[in-house]
Amino acid sequence: MTRRRNTSAVDTGKQAKIRSFVKSEWPLFFYPALVVAAIVLLQRVDRSIQEDLTTVHEQQSPHVVETTTTVEQNHRQVSETATANNESAGPGEAISPVSGEAAAQDGDPEADRLRMIEALRQRAASATGDSLAFGGGEAQELQGVNGILAGLREAVRTQDHSRIKQAMNDLVALGDEAVGPLIDLVASGTDETALWAAEALARIGTPTATAALLDTLAQIKDGPYKEQIAKTASNITNHDSWPLLLDTLQDTKDASVQRAAAASLSKMADTPVLDEIIARYDAALTEEDAARLAQLVGNISSPSANASLRALAESVSSAASDSLQQAAIDALANVADAQSVSFLLNKLEAASPGEGGDLFNTITSISSPQAHSALMYAAAGSKDVSAEQGRTAAIYALENYPSVETCVLLEQIIAREDNTAVITAALRTLENIQKAVPSAVEKATSKADSGTLLSVDPLQK
Repeated sequence: MTRRRNTSAVDTGKQAKIRSFVKSEWPLFFYPALVVAAIVLLQRVDRSIQEDLTTVHEQQSPHVVETTTTVEQNHRQVSETATANNESAGPGEAISPVSGEAAAQDGDPEADRLRMIEALRQRAASATGDSLAFGGGEAQELQGVNGILAGLREAVRTQDHSRIKQAMNDLVALGDEAVGPLIDLVASGTDETALWAAEALARIGTPTATAALLDTLAQIKDGPYKEQIAKTASNITNHDSWPLLLDTLQDTKDASVQRAAAASLSKMADTPVLDEIIARYDAALTEEDAARLAQLVGNISSPSANASLRALAESVSSAASDSLQQAAIDALANVADAQSVSFLLNKLEAASPGEGGDLFNTITSISSPQAHSALMYAAAGSKDVSAEQGRTAAIYALENYPSVETCVLLEQIIAREDNTAVITAALRTLENIQKAVPSAVEKATSKADSGTLLSVDPLQK
């Protein structure tokens, strides 16, 4: 009995000590409870943020969705940066995951996580607001360009030419707004849609579109695709771009870009353009630069440059004294309207014996459709040209116009003229046409046999 009482007394004493310890040391149990509560709270906050981001993702436009995705990526990048910076930070310092600045280390990583979450929430809200404000203007325009390009791609795939034409008109109407997406398509593609995109840029032809097209052309590797783009870039006709084209012609080392710029300039040249070319020719520092500018003048085919070209070629009594004057003569043969043909013929008539060979060959090379009537008139015997010079040059030039009308005139010259040089020229020209286009001569002979000749006889004085 005594042992039991003693054991009971000991147990009672231990229990009393435990109760006393719990009463005195209860704060030790409070800290774990706080940690558990903090973890639960953080999980709920994180889940709430993810739900908010998901809601924004579903409700926003595609542009805003992309912004939200970018924010989430930034979140990951910020976390990785923060980790790396924290590892390299000195003792007693920590790197803020949001600003990246050194901050006093407070020893509470959960507090840092809360600050990160709050900063990302504010950044997402700011990005969303900016995107929504931005989306009403440029974003919608960009979407419109992309929509037109999608329609163009589908029209090219199905070879729907009416839709292709409409898409091209829409792109040209947008002007510089369409340049960015069009250039991306030209730079990244080699299919037919990319070629149409280059065509749209050439038709827009503003300095912005021209610079973008030529810069992209210079970056494309040599090959068939580059040649096709260069050919398209040769058709720029927007007069506002001529200073840029001229600068590019002189500055670039890319042969395809040089050809494209020169070809475009030759089609839009007028007095201001030609005056600037002449000024740069006179100021050229190297023979290569001067030769390139002279070649540019010689390739001009724009009727707007007629008066300036004739002034450059000087009076009809002077021979071409340098390459620029000869280039002006060649350009007049390209323009080949009535005034240009008349000027060249008169200059040939005024040439000294033995000095008109180059000019004679220049006239015989004329092949522009607009020159046909003027050459027919001179070949028939205009009072302004002699038989030995201008008239025979015009007859030889008619070889470039193998029509029934031409053949009828040549047969009339052969039948009626007495001048040996004129008859010889007509015979040779008619023979060459017969080799190239036999049907034209046969039809002309048939008309001559039936008595049906030209409605207006050019030989009738």
